[in-house]
Amino acid sequence: MRPRRSVRFAAVATAALVAGALPGTNSAASGGRGELSLAYACQFASGEQDVTIAFTQRFPQTATAGKPIQPGDLAMAVTIPRAGVTAMLPAATASVSAESDLTAHITQGSSDADADWSGLTAPETSLAGTDDVVLTLTGKAPAVTVTASGDVAFSVGVLTLTLHPRAAAAGTPTTPAPGPTTARAAGTATAAATDTNATTADGTTANGTASDGTTADGTTASGAAAAGDVTGTCTPEPGQDAVLATVHVPGPTGTTLPGHSAAAGPVAGRGGRSTGHASGADGTASGSSGPSAAAGRAGGTIVPLDQPVHSGVSTCGKTPIAPLDPRRLPPVSDTGIVVPMPGQPAFPPGPMCGFAVGFSNVNKLNGAMIINDPHAKPVLAEVNSGQRKVLDYSKQYVEVDSIIDLRLPPSASTFLTFGFMPTTADVEFIPRGVFTVVQTGDDFFGEPILTTIGGYQDIRIHNVRINGTPLDVGPDCHTAKPLDIVLHGRKDSGLPDDDGKPDYFIDAGGPLTDEDLVIPPFTGCASHGENLDALFTAALSGPGNSLNISQGPLCDPINVPESCLPEIPIPQLPQRKKS
Repeated sequence: MRPRRSVRFAAVATAALVAGALPGTNSAASGGRGELSLAYACQFASGEQDVTIAFTQRFPQTATAGKPIQPGDLAMAVTIPRAGVTAMLPAATASVSAESDLTAHITQGSSDADADWSGLTAPETSLAGTDDVVLTLTGKAPAVTVTASGDVAFSVGVLTLTLHPRAAAAGTPTTPAPGPTTARAAGTATAAATDTNATTADGTTANGTASDGTTADGTTASGAAAAGDVTGTCTPEPGQDAVLATVHVPGPTGTTLPGHSAAAGPVAGRGGRSTGHASGADGTASGSSGPSAAAGRAGGTIVPLDQPVHSGVSTCGKTPIAPLDPRRLPPVSDTGIVVPMPGQPAFPPGPMCGFAVGFSNVNKLNGAMIINDPHAKPVLAEVNSGQRKVLDYSKQYVEVDSIIDLRLPPSASTFLTFGFMPTTADVEFIPRGVFTVVQTGDDFFGEPILTTIGGYQDIRIHNVRINGTPLDVGPDCHTAKPLDIVLHGRKDSGLPDDDGKPDYFIDAGGPLTDEDLVIPPFTGCASHGENLDALFTAALSGPGNSLNISQGPLCDPINVPESCLPEIPIPQLPQRKKS
């Protein structure tokens, strides 16, 4: 069985091809059998292709708040005009199979969430004849749970479609047909994504196949010759009703209560994968609402059944022992007191630990790469808290300094390079020492508590594929100098200047942002004597990038051992509130 590809929310630049499309209709407004036909515009490397997609899925008529709503299996018939098939697939293609990942929108009142319906597949279909080609993809959808009464609507949204062409002669690989590279840019969605298959150091998955589905001898898992896959992003044409079905969730007396959004909206997605948009200036990923901060409020929270992610970890690792970075420390006033004072013994280690996950937005790519994926064995941040204090009572100034050791795992990401070329790569973050944490202010004095976390990390890129074709960049393709990362957090709840955003405090966690991240130029990128430094520098380097992190509550095994039990929580990926 062919392993599932990494989710590719990346559009491929294309030129328009005309095909007839049916307006969307919805014949299942209240559960039962949902049937819907929509016109989609798909971006492929050969051109922009109009397709018609018919959705069929069964839903329960009613559901109960607090219990899972399980949609039935989804059938998705994609009709591609014959002219489009001819343009996008190699001339020698005799048959084609397909796979797709669909974003489903789930709404209840003013609460909403995006769910990832991944792994839809279509069997091999012959291309004989001259009729339009219909590929029927099927797959399962995850259950969702709502916490209050109110009708729950299931709508279909953006999907990625990957076509696997096969030549007539067994063992003969196909080559994608050349095509124009102009495209309608409006509506194209790009984002980072992660591979759901564990990949070993040699680039193969645990079952012996490469991350692109080929084995070591260049064949697919089924034994057929690997072909030039064609991947595109399909977006519904505007003005259509995309609701597939609505499930009634009655109140305690059989009535339906109106939905109201919780403080920060519903939890989005299954598997914590990328949202299809870059993260926002409020430290969250745009495109869907964020985790609820008020689970008991009216309206309910839409929660995918497999949330939250469990860490299974209840102990910290090695406490980092390192000096504070003097470049990160504020100057001490003439009346300030530094504790411990020079010559005094250092404070004993203050071990704490926790998980931090998020997105790194790349300005030039208009996309985001996942950081410390919560669904891919995230690593703990190890903290040595309270290593220095600065007190100035005359100015009501309180400063607490700590260090954090964060060694992030590599991130497998997909971007739309130069606006039209899907590029996948493994991005590795290499720390240059520990991060220095500076926390200033005290709400006892009516001041917000401000936190800055500063440190340096290199970026190394490897396992690069351009439109599915491997690109050898050598073993040492990395930034010429480290990234200077400075994350900011603020705690101001209840104060007159409360900014209304979620609070951050190192013990309790919360959102952290770096809105001015500069990616340095790249060096060491080479392929068979060809210098590729300029290519990666042009595609990635420069200002205007950002880092948006959600930190979970810290485990304090010495002072508050119960904070580690039953496990250290993994926070959900940051999400942007809808305005």
